[in-house]
Amino acid sequence: MRVMFAVWPAIAHLYPSVTLAWALKAAGHEVCVVSGPAVAKAVTDAGLTAVSLGDDLPETVGAGSAELRALAAERYGDLSEALGLTDPEEAYPWEFFRNFMLPCTWNFHPADPATAVDASGVQNLIRLAQGWRPDLVIWEPCWPSAAVAARACGAAHARLLWGHDMFAWTYDRWVQRRETGVPLGEDPLTGYVRPVAEPYGFEVDDELLFGQWTIDPTPAGMRLPTTRSAVSMRWEPYNGAAVMPEWLYDRPDRPRIAFCLGASMRQFGKGAEDLARAIHSLINDMFDMVADLDVEMVATLNDAQLEGVTRVPDNVRIIEYIPLDLLLPTCSAFIHHGGVGTWAAAIPFQVPQIVPVEMWGIESPVTGPYMAARGAGIALNRAEQSVDDMRKQLVQVLEDPSYRQGAARVHQEWLSMPSPHDVVPILERLTAHHRARA
Repeated sequence: MRVMFAVWPAIAHLYPSVTLAWALKAAGHEVCVVSGPAVAKAVTDAGLTAVSLGDDLPETVGAGSAELRALAAERYGDLSEALGLTDPEEAYPWEFFRNFMLPCTWNFHPADPATAVDASGVQNLIRLAQGWRPDLVIWEPCWPSAAVAARACGAAHARLLWGHDMFAWTYDRWVQRRETGVPLGEDPLTGYVRPVAEPYGFEVDDELLFGQWTIDPTPAGMRLPTTRSAVSMRWEPYNGAAVMPEWLYDRPDRPRIAFCLGASMRQFGKGAEDLARAIHSLINDMFDMVADLDVEMVATLNDAQLEGVTRVPDNVRIIEYIPLDLLLPTCSAFIHHGGVGTWAAAIPFQVPQIVPVEMWGIESPVTGPYMAARGAGIALNRAEQSVDDMRKQLVQVLEDPSYRQGAARVHQEWLSMPSPHDVVPILERLTAHHRARA
């Protein structure tokens, strides 16, 4: 069969698709990856066929666009009480959706409904689907117009999540509160899909919002509660490829700590001064935390992330990029921003994880506590902890073998999920079912 992946044009959104695309190709299926020109080379570097739609994105996109973030805050900033979200922990999925996912999605489904059908890439995506005639379209939540494209050409279609399903969680919460009489009006998800669907004569229904089924790579214990069932799939990490540097040939002579803020922080930090300041503050704290310890930190940071850094300790090695599957096998601990993709990259290597729980840290309010609850890491709270407090916790992770044992338990949970290879026959059956029903 022909399978088309539709991916929001960012590396962090592309990489979760790669191993499933490989599995489909290995099973004899024809695969292409549709996105923007910004990620075309990354697609072809992964050995996949790239299709570029629309113009390249501007420098500040998605959550990095101050204009779109301000618009999201203006339209939806005062709705936490209406949604019944008085507990900060319970409010996390909504705040994440409003602050990050709405701006990302508005890049292709503008907040002004009158121009939504002219959004960059949307019309070309539908045109491609009608010409290439895929049997299955696999789309990620930030590009739901791919569901419209699938319906326009008669293809089966499924969402592929790359993290927590705050899209379905927000929709469910919105509908539940509206049914109790709270005057919320149209939910944001329907609001940006409807102007794309209506010109083609399609009513917005559950399938256009959430796919005919959903593929979820997160463990069951990490998922947000929603009314949507999902096909579980183990997240087999892909982080790009590189030549192994010579300093990685040998095992380190003292504990090595990896420090990474993920691909998403490189993109979202552009043009967003508040995010950039928060990132610089975190980097300074993490450098101060290890400065007086007999350890080596390898920090994968670029020049923009280092602009606000006050000092780089002698025991910190800066390298702009290295695939985590090369670095992590040599590490005793892994400090990162909490994104699910970065979290998943460490699971195969059973490395304890240290996650500063920050609102801007993508899924850190879930990934940090998830690892801490399983004895596989620490959730840092910089608002309440000093650098010295955090240093003591890092030493505890390095010296107490129970953290490595906890990481091994998380690894076992990960292994119990179906691999991308195991999921392919399920996708084949579901595709045949929905194609026959159409």
